Amino acid sequence: MLPMNLHAHSRRARWCAAAAATLLLMVFSAPAHAQSEPARTKAPLLIDASALDALRAQNNVVILQIGSPAQYEAAHIPGARPVALNDVSTPRTDGALILELPDSPTLERWARSVGITNQSRIVVVPATDTLQSSTRVLFTLTFMGLGNRTSLLNGGLSAWRAAGKAIDTGAAPALAPSTAALTLVRDSSIVATMDRVAGATNDAGVAIVDARLPQFYAGQGGGYPRPGHVPTAVNIPLSTVAENGVIKSDAELRALFETAGVKAGEQVITYCHIGQQASLLWFAAKQLGYDVMLFDGSFQEWSGSDRPLGTPPN
Repeated sequence: MLPMNLHAHSRRARWCAAAAATLLLMVFSAPAHAQSEPARTKAPLLIDASALDALRAQNNVVILQIGSPAQYEAAHIPGARPVALNDVSTPRTDGALILELPDSPTLERWARSVGITNQSRIVVVPATDTLQSSTRVLFTLTFMGLGNRTSLLNGGLSAWRAAGKAIDTGAAPALAPSTAALTLVRDSSIVATMDRVAGATNDAGVAIVDARLPQFYAGQGGGYPRPGHVPTAVNIPLSTVAENGVIKSDAELRALFETAGVKAGEQVITYCHIGQQASLLWFAAKQLGYDVMLFDGSFQEWSGSDRPLGTPPN
């Protein structure tokens, strides 16, 4: 018969061995995303060419170049995947709203088609100095729950070239859709419905920002079908927030918003004709730290209803 202390030692040894085996089983039977999902620092909204070049060394980086196939074939960042605005919006249908967010299965299929997974660090690259298509894609990625790991290359492809970085040409190689773990969580908090906008017209704590050019805000054309603007909206034209494809400094952006009457701490709702130009103002407001939403139906939906119109500016 073993002494009592040896019995206790034997029991402790058996318990430790069983616990170790259980822990090992838990690690290897855990879902793949639970094992491999890293602690992630929130990505900056804007990065420069040097930062993107450094990111390219990581195998989890997905670079999305926004533009036409012809623009991609003429020049693109090595490894970038081509994306057109139609890839992430509803098809055009007679009588329907233009450029609406599609359903979740459509967005997931697109994300997998460009190689996005739960591990991806995403960079959106404008092919030209016109930014609103790229910010609309970034807005859509944020709606998909991917905003905290998505950045915009400030200055786009032009800035990349100016920095002397490598350029490829030719069509994009075929890419098999990713089958890796991908979890998308719709963030409806960044999308304003028409009822939400209507409520905001009577809410002193919400600033409605019209991103269209001044003549459309003033009711000189651009109606869908009625010209004008949403009541109480202020006008910050999309042409004022960037220069040659480069987003202006935070100080310059803040001055634009404050001059228009947007106060610190207010919620912001942006809109335009169809929800594309408004994404650039949505981006600028987000860069400044505002709680910001985008009216996806924009003025096309508002003016096509019986909602009141704002008084033309003097």
